Amino acid sequence: MNSLFIVMPILIFLMFCIGLELRLSNFKLILKQPKSIILGTLSQLIIHPLIAWFLLSFVNIPDEFKIGIILIASCPGGASSNAFSFLVKGDVALSVLLTSLSSLLSIFTIPIIISSYIYFSIGDSLSFNLPFFKLLMQNVVFLLLPIVFGMLLNRYKEEFAKKLSLWTKKLPIYLLLILITAFFIENMDVIIQNFSKLSILIFILVIGVMLISYFIALVFKIKTEQRKAIVIGVGIKNAAQAMLIAASPIILNNPKIAIPAVLYALIMNIVILVYVAVNKRKSKLINQ
Repeated sequence: MNSLFIVMPILIFLMFCIGLELRLSNFKLILKQPKSIILGTLSQLIIHPLIAWFLLSFVNIPDEFKIGIILIASCPGGASSNAFSFLVKGDVALSVLLTSLSSLLSIFTIPIIISSYIYFSIGDSLSFNLPFFKLLMQNVVFLLLPIVFGMLLNRYKEEFAKKLSLWTKKLPIYLLLILITAFFIENMDVIIQNFSKLSILIFILVIGVMLISYFIALVFKIKTEQRKAIVIGVGIKNAAQAMLIAASPIILNNPKIAIPAVLYALIMNIVILVYVAVNKRKSKLINQ
């Protein structure tokens, strides 16, 4: 079974879930919390891929995996980041806006970052050709349109949207697990052969980017609730988007490039769950 038939509807649904929680009033946060918005967005779309680029300069892995790591690092925050922000008592409104804003901006930033990495770091060693315009259009179809549809439903059918969101809030993580399983089964041999090296590298990337974004938020005196939302938002990535770009026959058409996204999806959830547990433990100690 081609995993593309799984990833496409899942990605559309995840983007719809983001739009379902987004209101035009959320964008007022840009005026109220400009530092948090700017820092969170830069962390997800610029700082994360730069850290990945830096780490890749020290490792010797196939070019497909390097592009895959840059790809997942360049993707926006995932839909489950909003639920995790709620669990750690972070700023959920900020999390929703950061996820939405980064998803919209990534329509343009992903083609630029991936093209730049291939040009400067891969060169002509492999015949990677990123069709910039096709990727742009694919992002519009699979990211922008579902978000807009979710927002319109929220705007004109608010009561129905509220009832629907009660069911959709918990679904992203389960859908992601289905997607991981499908890709794992389809590419089992390659994943097993490269599991240890890639897993260590991705684990370092997730921990590193979360720590760096945390300390940058401290330096800029971002409040605790907003800081938690930023840290979770930068750790959780839209792995479904990376998988689609990698495996799409009109874009990269190389399932091996999707493998880092599969492993990232697994590792990021483990790291975030530990982060949630630590925060809950800390809250209990403070309240005692």
